[in-house]
Amino acid sequence: MVSVPELRQADPGKWRAAADDAVAVAKQCDGLATYAREDVARTVNRCWVGESGRAATERFVKHADDYETSALALRAMAKVYDDLAEVITAAQRDLNSALDYARSHDLKVDDSGRVQLTQPVMVPPGSTEHLEPANHAQGIIVEALRQATQADTEAARALRTVEGLTAISDPKLAREALTPGSPLAVALALSGGIDGLHPVNVSPAQFAAVNRAAAETGISRKLLLAILWQEQQWYQNFSPSLTGPLPVTGRVFDWTLQQTVKPDKSLGITHMKPDTARDVMHRNQRAFTLPDGTFLGDLGDAELTKYIEENPDENIRMSAYHLKNLHENPYGARTDKQLFTLYAADTPGVRELNEQYGDESDNRGGDIRTRGRNWDKVEPHLDDAMSWYAFTDEERATAIRQLESQTPAGHHLSVDPIYGGPHMGVGTGPAEPGTPSPGPGPAPQPPRSN
Repeated sequence: MVSVPELRQADPGKWRAAADDAVAVAKQCDGLATYAREDVARTVNRCWVGESGRAATERFVKHADDYETSALALRAMAKVYDDLAEVITAAQRDLNSALDYARSHDLKVDDSGRVQLTQPVMVPPGSTEHLEPANHAQGIIVEALRQATQADTEAARALRTVEGLTAISDPKLAREALTPGSPLAVALALSGGIDGLHPVNVSPAQFAAVNRAAAETGISRKLLLAILWQEQQWYQNFSPSLTGPLPVTGRVFDWTLQQTVKPDKSLGITHMKPDTARDVMHRNQRAFTLPDGTFLGDLGDAELTKYIEENPDENIRMSAYHLKNLHENPYGARTDKQLFTLYAADTPGVRELNEQYGDESDNRGGDIRTRGRNWDKVEPHLDDAMSWYAFTDEERATAIRQLESQTPAGHHLSVDPIYGGPHMGVGTGPAEPGTPSPGPGPAPQPPRSN
């Protein structure tokens, strides 16, 4: 979340200047593309007959395509900068107006945008008239920060796509990649990796459980996936199936700790404490009563621990209901990010700070700051992955083939969503001049179904 100082200190003029520079270079690239294609290549083709002449002509045509693609990328980058500058300029104008208003009404505005009275005011019981100036300023400031944050997030995502265009030399494909939300655009974003983050390492059965739990409770899929990513148990790093030797050993280890030296040990792939699980079941008794009439909340500690560890799908469902319960009191629980922090610590203090700072993390302390920053890091990768899996199998396969056509023959490529496993391909494009062809390597693995 953009803070008040960050918005005040932003310099949209620099982004506009960078956009102007990018457009100027794009025009030069257009000129070079036209010269290479229409003048040099045409002259070479006419004056240099034979196989060598044909190869030289193709080389200049490729140069023209490279220049044209570069021009498209530069113009796309310029648009991102111009759009960002326009939104930030408007947001700054609204923010500064609200800050002037706050000063004139003796109000204090903190870095998160929260507006408070500087002096206590004596008012008749039940009167809220004295709060109207603060509420007015607060509304304008919150909206300005929201718009700035949204523009910043959208610009970062757009620039990831522009960066991916360095792998594209076909102007037609470059234009398709610049179509927001196209399969190729998403594939390019995912081919950049996941910035050193660990994947959400669970099986397809658990992803199906996420879909069911989201539909059943109204909790967003993205929030449940973020919980799975954040709370991932150590043994999940070795096997997504949760049925191999290490996962089984890990579950037994957790069960032993819970039964002996650490009875409040968090359990299952969503790291839920037994007391929390029991509370969730009692608050949603019908949802956790088996067809034979057995109420899971009546299980003893050992039985409940065993049930959580051996039923990851149900563990996900419990977490969805827990988040639903947290959201029943909207104070400090208004967004997915705020629920993400409350999942770790639902205390009056955390709720109060969530309400005060909204989705801004930097003014928080300790584990909550770290957790908030984790959400900021993982959210765009979850968005990209969910977009990728929203496409049909054929749309994803076409995007992979398009990337393969832009990758030198024999070289491997990988589209890496944060969950579901990598989607591999092998280049079919021409080899780069002077680049040796790679030796035989392992065959790429087919993508994991979701």
